[in-house]
Amino acid sequence: MRIFGNENNQTIMRELGQRMQDTRIAMNLTQAQMAERSGVALRTVVRIESGESVKVESVLNILRVLGMLGNLNEMIQEQVLAPTELIDIGKKRKRVTAAKKEQEKSTWVWGDEK
Repeated sequence: MRIFGNENNQTIMRELGQRMQDTRIAMNLTQAQMAERSGVALRTVVRIESGESVKVESVLNILRVLGMLGNLNEMIQEQVLAPTELIDIGKKRKRVTAAKKEQEKSTWVWGDEK
């Protein structure tokens, strides 16, 4: 199944778990061997492969063993500023602030100062 992004989280987790399981099997590893090599509990490997919720750190450990950790570069790309943007902005932004409401600007007219 291809993931397009409009699926619910449970469907995506099941698909990712299935892909990890397929890769593990292609590497000729048992779930117990995967657990030992990744440093996570066997139950965690089972939960990931069945699409259940687990800690991100456990997923990263398993992806490392599967040789798939580098794929995260494609999934979440580094935001790089062009040199011209650095000149304009001065530095990389670290946060977003809410837009300030424009205050009503009253036009001042002579004799209005009373």
